Amino acid sequence: MIEIKNLCAGYNKTAVLKDVSLNIAQSSFCAIIGKNGAGKSALLKTLCGLLTPFSGKILINGQNPFSLSKAELSKIIAFMPQNIEFSLPFSVRDFIMFGRYPYMNFFKIPSEKDYEIVKRTMKFTETESFADRNIDELSGGERQRVLIAQTIVQETDFLIFDEPTSHLDIGGQTEIFEILGILNKETGKTVIVAMHDLNAAGEFCDSLILLDGGRVKNAGTPEEVLNYKDIEEVYNTTVIVKTNPISGKPYIIPYKK
Repeated sequence: MIEIKNLCAGYNKTAVLKDVSLNIAQSSFCAIIGKNGAGKSALLKTLCGLLTPFSGKILINGQNPFSLSKAELSKIIAFMPQNIEFSLPFSVRDFIMFGRYPYMNFFKIPSEKDYEIVKRTMKFTETESFADRNIDELSGGERQRVLIAQTIVQETDFLIFDEPTSHLDIGGQTEIFEILGILNKETGKTVIVAMHDLNAAGEFCDSLILLDGGRVKNAGTPEEVLNYKDIEEVYNTTVIVKTNPISGKPYIIPYKK
């Protein structure tokens, strides 16, 4: 599991996360939600070792991630950032193979195992049909699948995604969350996703963490976190919280008084 205690972190000596304490259970599908600037990306980057805490501590399965080398940490946590620049025309297959770098030798030559894992992952993410195309030729949905595939091939216990469905339509969003859900349920991977869509978070994830101003406002099941009082206070808007008659999960309807 991931244990966070009294964590303060941010950018350029300015704290974005303020005294954050929480636990993320192993094999859970957890969404980090909150307004822009609430600290979602900062929390993910700190978990991945990209931001060094000002104070507090993080333990991942009992280990301090900041005591590990980048190569060691990349075998425990895989991270897909929100924005990735595609400056070179790599093929989809080669781009996904980059996720195997932590396991390669000094010369970064892929082994038979690396090729097999990439092949298996492309089949799972349905990217094999365009494996030989250049990454910069793909649609938005295809690119997201490729980025997720590159994250998965690291074969880590913890998979962290920052807005993996941004700029996708509702069909594309559903496909991505179904992939992540299958990965979580069938392999026991811990999946952590920062996202804005509260209804998708409530529908697909089993635990939510609501951040407000760099602090934890609420954490728990979708039913516990997606209550109208907390949502109205954090987002400064009026909402109605209903229950999906099919899934039984909460969903939120904004309305104007």
